[in-house]
Amino acid sequence: MKLPRYFQTRSVGGAVLMTLVCVNTLLLAVFGCIDYYGERQRLEDELRYDLRVVAEQLSANMAEPLWFLESGNLARLLDAAMKNDRLAAVVVYEADDGDFLAGRSRDRGWRNSAVTARPALDNVIIDSRPIYFGDALVGAVEVQMTRRYMDDALKQTLWRVILRILALNAALAAALVLVLRRQIIRPLARLERYAAEAARRGETAVRPEGLRGELGSLSAAMQDMVRQLTAAQDKYRDIFENATEGIFQTTFDGRLLAANAALARMIGYATPQEAMASITDLSRELYQDPNDRARLLEQLLAEGAVAGFQTRFMRRDKQTIWVLVNIRLVRDADGQPLYNEGTVVDVTARVRAERRLEILNRHLREAVKERTGRLAVKAAELEAANERLQELDRLKSGFLATVSHDLRTPLTSIMGFAKLISRDFNKFFAPFAPGHERLTRQAERITANLGIIENEGERLTRLINDFLDLSKIESGRAQWRDAEVDVSAALSRAANAVSADFAAKPEVRFTMALEGGLPPLFIDPDRLTQVLVNLLGNAAKFTDQGEVKLAASAADGLLRVVVTDTGHGIPRESLEKIFDKFHQAQLGDTVEEHGRRQGTGLGLAICRQIVEHYKGRVWAESELGRGSTFILELPLAGPPAAEDGQDQPA
Repeated sequence: MKLPRYFQTRSVGGAVLMTLVCVNTLLLAVFGCIDYYGERQRLEDELRYDLRVVAEQLSANMAEPLWFLESGNLARLLDAAMKNDRLAAVVVYEADDGDFLAGRSRDRGWRNSAVTARPALDNVIIDSRPIYFGDALVGAVEVQMTRRYMDDALKQTLWRVILRILALNAALAAALVLVLRRQIIRPLARLERYAAEAARRGETAVRPEGLRGELGSLSAAMQDMVRQLTAAQDKYRDIFENATEGIFQTTFDGRLLAANAALARMIGYATPQEAMASITDLSRELYQDPNDRARLLEQLLAEGAVAGFQTRFMRRDKQTIWVLVNIRLVRDADGQPLYNEGTVVDVTARVRAERRLEILNRHLREAVKERTGRLAVKAAELEAANERLQELDRLKSGFLATVSHDLRTPLTSIMGFAKLISRDFNKFFAPFAPGHERLTRQAERITANLGIIENEGERLTRLINDFLDLSKIESGRAQWRDAEVDVSAALSRAANAVSADFAAKPEVRFTMALEGGLPPLFIDPDRLTQVLVNLLGNAAKFTDQGEVKLAASAADGLLRVVVTDTGHGIPRESLEKIFDKFHQAQLGDTVEEHGRRQGTGLGLAICRQIVEHYKGRVWAESELGRGSTFILELPLAGPPAAEDGQDQPA
C-alpha cells in the first residue's frame, strides 16, 4: 500500500512533520531531563536530611544506655530505629578503641537482623555521630540509609516523562497532518499538476485558483516564469532562424541534425530542410579536405570545445569558401558523447585580404630593407661628419686657449704702460696746464683717454680670463684643486669680494641668512668663490634699488645657496638662455660694447660648467618686474678615496 504524501520524508509535508516532531521530541527530552535531575536532587536532599535527623536522635537516645551499659535498652532502640524501611543498617561502636558493640542490618528479604560486625552494603549513604553522656564520650553510632526507594521514585518519574513525550508527539503529529494536508500538501499537488501541464502546453496551461499566501505568490511566479520561458524560446528561435552566422548540430558520423537559414545560404541551399536532406556525410560532401574534419573531431574529443578552427567548405555549386568553425561537444548524463553543435562564419573575404596584405608586406619589407641600406650609408656619412666636427671643436678650444693666453701678455704691457703714462703725465705735464684753457682741455682729454684704455684693458682681461676658463673646462684641461672648504667662511669671503659693488650703490641693501652649523664641502675653493662672486656680482649689477639677499642651508645631503634680488627680472623665455655663452637677458644674444650693462656673457655659462662638474645644479627663477632668484645646489659628498686631495683634471 502506498503511504500518504505527508508520510514520505522526501515530500515537503513529510519533511516538515518529521522536523517538527524531532524538534518537539528534543525539547521535551531536554525539559524531561531537567525535571528528572531536579527530582533526583530533591529526593537526595530529602534522604540526607532524614539520615541526619535519625542519626542525631539515635545519638541522643543511646547516651544513657551506653553509660549504664544497658544492653537491653540499646537493643530495643536499635530495633525501633530499624522499623524505618529506608534504614539499611545501624551500628554502635565503643568510645575507647572503636570496637564493634552492637548493630542491626537488612538481609536479602529486607528483614531486620542482628550483626556482629560492620556490614558493607551497596547504594547507601552513611552518617556517623559521636554519643556523649554529659561531657563524656561513651561511643559512636553509624547510620546507613538505602537509596532503593529513591531509585524507585525516579523510575516512575522517568516513565512519566517518556509517556508525556509520546503523548504530546502523537497529538502534535495528528494536528500537523491535518494542517499540512489542507494548507501545504493539497496546494502543492495542484501546483505540481500545473507545472506538468505548463511543460506540455506552455503559456496556455490553466493556473490553479484559490491558493493563498506564499503558495499563491509561488503560483503567480510560476505563471510568470512560464511566460518568460515561452518568450525566451521564441527569442531563441528568432535568433536561430535570423542569425547572420551559420548554426548547426551534427552527429559524429557526419549527419546534419539541425541548421539555420544562414548556414543553408552559406553552403548554397535554399532552405535548412533541403540542406539536412541532401548532406549525409559532412567530411565528403562539405569539407574541401576530409582530413580537416577528422582533425577537428580529434581535438574536440580531447578538449570538449574548439574555437576558431579555420578550414575550407565546398558549396553546392562546387565553389570553395573559407570558414571559421566554433564547435562544442554535447554529452549525456553518463558523460558519453551525443552530438556536436556550434557556429560557422564565412571569412573568405578576410582570408583574401590577408593574402593581399601579405604580398604588400613582402614588398614593404623589401622597400624597408633597401631604405635601411641607404640610411646606413647616410649614418656612416653623418658619423664621419660628426668626427670631423669634434676634431674642429677640439681645434677651436685649443686655438681659443692659445690665443687667449698669448693675448694676455701684450695686454698686460698695454695696461701697464697706460698706467705709467697716466702717472707721469699727471706728475710732470699736467701741473703746467692750469692757467691755459687749451692745455687744460688737452690734459683732461689725455687723462680721460688713458682711463678708457685702462678700463677697456681690464674688461678685455676679464673677457680673456673667461675665455681661458671656459675653454679649459670644455677641453678637459682645467685643474681642480679640491679640498675641504668651510662653507660659511667661503660665503663670507664671496660677500666681502663684492662689497665694493654694493658700496657704490647705497640704495641697494645686502643681507645674509646662513643656517648655523653648515657642514663642510669638498670642492675647489677658488672655483666655489668664482661661482658665488659671479652670482652676487650679477645681482648687484642688475639691481638699482631694493635688496640683495644671500641664504644658505643644508638638507638631504645637499648644500643649497639662494641669491635673491629685487631687480628688473628676467623674461621667462630667457631663464635657460642666460646660462648659454655670450647671452645677456636684457640685451638679447649679442653683447653690446657700450650698453648700460657691460659684461662678457660668459659668467653664468662658466658657473654652470663648474657646478655640473661637481654633480650639482644651478638655475634661475624670475618674473619681469619682480626680481630674480638664482639657486645653487651641490652634493655634500666627501673626497674620493683614491684622490687624496690632489689636483684633479676635469
